[in-house]
Amino acid sequence: MHNNDQSDILYGINPITEALKVSKRKCLRIIVENGKINPRLQALTVLIQSKNIPIEAIPKEAFKKRYRSYVHQGIIGYFSIKETVGLDELISEALEKSTNPILVISDGIQDPHNLGAIIRSAAAMGIQGMVLPKHRVAPLNETVAKCSSGAIENLPVTWVTNLSNAMEELKKSGFWVVGIDPEGATSCYDFKFDMPVALLIGNEGKGVRPLLKKKCDFTLSIPMASSVNSLNASAAGAIVFYEALRQKLNKKTG
Repeated sequence: MHNNDQSDILYGINPITEALKVSKRKCLRIIVENGKINPRLQALTVLIQSKNIPIEAIPKEAFKKRYRSYVHQGIIGYFSIKETVGLDELISEALEKSTNPILVISDGIQDPHNLGAIIRSAAAMGIQGMVLPKHRVAPLNETVAKCSSGAIENLPVTWVTNLSNAMEELKKSGFWVVGIDPEGATSCYDFKFDMPVALLIGNEGKGVRPLLKKKCDFTLSIPMASSVNSLNASAAGAIVFYEALRQKLNKKTG
């Protein structure tokens, strides 16, 4: 996602549309494949022109050669780098937005496809933000942006150097730290999301690290039809996010 001039490359219709509509980032320039015509791309071009963003059409072969590593749908955008917030700001904004906000802590999601999928689910299910470790995690690159289908633009993100310290900070601010774990003590369907929650999701291979698991106030398991615990991090996250949302919606209608 980063290149030499300290800009991010975004590609594909959804990620670029979302970045233009909701993001605080500045769009530096747009490159399109000459002759590529479809209604969604045309609508996006109109949006780009209305914002007076420089747009350049280059021949199909040159475009494909230059951007062959991207599933680009005929459009590439160069944007200023995504702004992240500090942990204090993430916490205060989350508590302002909701009485019982939910934040997600990622314990080292290495695969950008997985991270993008978690971000997409989190944004769709009303999660207030995400805490990522500066090390042991996939970078917020163009693959994450594409796999999140542009949702990365809507979700506040903070980077921390030490997850353990961040968890303590969250607890002091009134959050309960809840780990998603195959051996979790409580079924995610029995847990009541009626408090500020920081959901801890482990990485694809080893799950939540033992050191961090010890710091959890609760651990949640996902009931499975089979004894094979094969859910990856993004699928497990989506299930728990949805259960939290379902409870909140039921409360409103009940």
